[in-house]
Amino acid sequence: MKTLTKEKFKFPCERWLDTNEDDNELVRELPATGDLIYRVTVCTGKFGGSGTDATVFLNLIGDLGDTGERTLVNCKNNVNKFEKGNMDEFIIEAVSIGQVRRVRIGHNGRGGGCGWYLEKVMVREEGQAESQVVEFPCGRWLDRNEDDGQIVRELVPFSDGQRLYNVSYHVSVKTGSVSGGSSNSTVFAKLYGEKGDTSKMMLVVSDNNLRNYFEVGRVDVFTVETFDIGQISRLMIGHNNEGMNAGWFLDSVQIMVPTSGSQYMFPSHRWLCKDEADGKTEVVIYPSEILDIKQLINYEITVVTGDVSFAGTNANVFIQIYGGKGKTEVINLASRSNNYERATTEIFKIEASNVGKIFKVRIGHDEAGIGSGWFLEKVYVKHLIMGMVTKAKKKDDKKKKKKKKEAEEETEEVMQEVVQTYVFPCSRWLSRGEEDGELVVELLPEDTDQLEENTYEVCVFTGDMLGAGTDANVYINIYGENGDTGERLLRKSGNLNKFESGQEDVFTITAIELGPLRKLRIRQDNAASYSSWYLDRVEIVDTKDDTTYYFPCNRWLAVDEDDGQIARELVPVDEAFMKRDDDEEGTGAATLGLEQKAYLNSYFKM
Repeated sequence: MKTLTKEKFKFPCERWLDTNEDDNELVRELPATGDLIYRVTVCTGKFGGSGTDATVFLNLIGDLGDTGERTLVNCKNNVNKFEKGNMDEFIIEAVSIGQVRRVRIGHNGRGGGCGWYLEKVMVREEGQAESQVVEFPCGRWLDRNEDDGQIVRELVPFSDGQRLYNVSYHVSVKTGSVSGGSSNSTVFAKLYGEKGDTSKMMLVVSDNNLRNYFEVGRVDVFTVETFDIGQISRLMIGHNNEGMNAGWFLDSVQIMVPTSGSQYMFPSHRWLCKDEADGKTEVVIYPSEILDIKQLINYEITVVTGDVSFAGTNANVFIQIYGGKGKTEVINLASRSNNYERATTEIFKIEASNVGKIFKVRIGHDEAGIGSGWFLEKVYVKHLIMGMVTKAKKKDDKKKKKKKKEAEEETEEVMQEVVQTYVFPCSRWLSRGEEDGELVVELLPEDTDQLEENTYEVCVFTGDMLGAGTDANVYINIYGENGDTGERLLRKSGNLNKFESGQEDVFTITAIELGPLRKLRIRQDNAASYSSWYLDRVEIVDTKDDTTYYFPCNRWLAVDEDDGQIARELVPVDEAFMKRDDDEEGTGAATLGLEQKAYLNSYFKM
C-alpha cells in the first residue's frame, strides 16, 4: 500500500525460490504489471584454458534500472557451462529495464583454474527477432593472473574503443593500526553519485599486489570500472563477515577519479565487526573533502607484434604520446599476461593528459630479459572526442486521416562521443642486433604530411683537462618547437672508447622533425668507477636544412665537482659567440652561465 494515496499493488509470484525446484533460481523480480524475459547468451573464448568452473553472475543495466546481480545457474543448452568455445543460453526474468545499455558480468574467483576468457555476451528480449540481438563484446580474460587481473567487467555494446567508455575509480582502503584490526573477509563497496549508483563491487584484486589484503596499518589499492556516476555523494563499504578474524577496523578510504579531476576523502576510523562497537559490518560514509587533481582522459592503445621469427620480447615496453596541447608522461604498457609474443595484439587502457590532436608517438623498450629484441608491426591510439553523428529517426505522417501511417526514415545530426583513431605503422626491429640497433622509435600517424622523420648529428666535445673523460652512460634529450626526442642513450660513436679527454664523439639520432631547436638536457648516470665528466660543448647538425646549433657548457657533470650536478640544461648560442678570443674565455663562460639562466627562465614562463 502506498500510504499517502491508499493505493494498493499486488506482486504475484507462485514460483519456487530453490536450487532444486522450478528453474533453480534464488532471486525473482515481481512486477506489479507484467514482466519481461531476456535471453542471454554467454560466449566463452576458444583459447586453451578459456573455460571456468567458477560461479558466474550477471547484471543487465538499462535505461529504467537493472536486473540486479543474477547467478547464471540453469543453462538451457549445455550441461557443462562456460567451457571453451561454448555459447551458453540463460533466461533472465525481470521487469522491463528499457533499452539494455550495459552488462556487468564476473565470477567469484573460486576453484582451481577459475580464470575465464569471455568473448562476448548477447542479449535480446523474448519474442524479438534474432536480428535484434544486442552484442556486448569483451574479448578479455577475467582472471587474477591475466590481463589487468580483474574478474568482473562492465561491457558496452561498442566494438570500437570499447574500453574508453568506462570510468576508472581508484579506491585506496586503509586498515587502521589497531590490534586485531585486519580482516580475512571479502570487502565490498558501492558508490552513489549524482548520475546514479554502482552495483555492489567486491574488492578482490588489488593494484599493488599485496597478497593478503586489509592487514593492520596497510593501504590496499583497487580499480573498479563502471559508468560515469558524476560527483560522488556517499560510499557504502563493508564485508561479508566470513572466515576467521572477520572483524575489520576501517581507518579511511580515498577515491581518485582522474577523468573528472577529483579525489574524495572518506574518513571512517571505526570497527566493522559483529563483536565490536555497534556490531555493524557495513557503513555509509560521506566525503569530508573533495580535492582537485590533474584531469586526465582515457586512451586505448593497441600494440601489434610482427609475425616474423623471434619477433616477441620479454622487455618492458613504454610509450609517450605527443599532440598539439603537449605530451603525456612516459607510460609503461604492461599487464599480468605474457605480452608481446610473436603475431599477438595487446590492448591497454591508460589514463593520461589530453594532448589534443596527436602528431607522433615514441615507443620502445628497456632491453630487459633474454631475447629482448622486438619486431613492432603497428600501433593504434584511440580516444573519445565530441563529434556530429548522422542518425536515423522515425517520424509519423499525421496528415493522412484514419490510416496507419508508415514511419518515414529521416536522418538528423546529433552531437555525441565518437572514437578518434590514429594508426602508426612501424614494421621494424627494436633490437641492438638488428637494423640500426635502436631500442626506441618515433612514429607518425598514417596519412599525414605535416611532419617528417629527420636525422640529427650530435657532436659531443669532452674538455681537454686531466680527468675530464667519463666511463658512465650519457643520455641526451633535444627540445624543439615541435616537441622533443625523449631521453636517448648516446651509445655508438666513431670512437671505440667514448667521452675521453679532449675527444669529439659523433652520434646520430633519428626523430620526427623538431623544428628550430630550443634547448637540450644532457646527463651521465654516475654508474661507473670514473663517472665525473667535464663537458666542453655540444653541437647538433639538423641534416634536413643543414643548420648547426651550438650548445656551450664548460662545466663538470660530477657529484664531487662544481655544484655536484650530473645533468645540465643547455641553450643554443650564435656561432659568433663560440669564436670569441681565448682572452675572453673566462669572462665569456661566466656571462654564458647568466645568459643561459635568463633564457631558461623566459623559456619556462612561455
